[in-house]
Amino acid sequence: MKTLALARTKCSVLYVMPSPIMKALVLLIGCCLMSSSTARADHIGVYSDNTGSSCQLGPAGQFNSGATVIHKFATGATGSWFDIELPPATSFFSFSSPFSPIPNVSTDGIALDYRHCLTGSIVLGTINAIYGAGVGHVIPADQNPDIIYLDCSSAPLSATGGTFYVGDSGTDCGETNPVEPSTWGSVKALYR
Repeated sequence: MKTLALARTKCSVLYVMPSPIMKALVLLIGCCLMSSSTARADHIGVYSDNTGSSCQLGPAGQFNSGATVIHKFATGATGSWFDIELPPATSFFSFSSPFSPIPNVSTDGIALDYRHCLTGSIVLGTINAIYGAGVGHVIPADQNPDIIYLDCSSAPLSATGGTFYVGDSGTDCGETNPVEPSTWGSVKALYR
């Protein structure tokens, strides 16, 4: 270990030169912290249109072909498996999707193969129905305790399911609040 002693009057300072291994370790930790992404939970919900800005589908008793199922906050997904619980007195006509059903999955739910690894907000399809008044939910498909999505290596992971409203004034779509990046200075400012 190399040391460098600096002599001063009435005081001395000992400076220890960092080893190459320590320099590399500090550099590696710094790179990992700078490249880490914010944590978000994949979420599948039903929205009034393909922007995913509102889960209020409008008045009850009217034909609606614009209700859109969206997989949000995807950091990399190749498929999903879920079901949709519609409000009471809803007349369901069809679910239209650009994606194929996952082969060899027998379920009453919806199992979609995205064919590629996709990220961000993925429009899964639209629901054609005359909705009854009330609240609907994205729920786990039969035989599953969770709503499932497949990551880019086709490993099954859990997603959250959304809530949507018809003729009701609810606004909580069931999305988790994603963690937002912050600086150390802004965290310290909270406690000044």
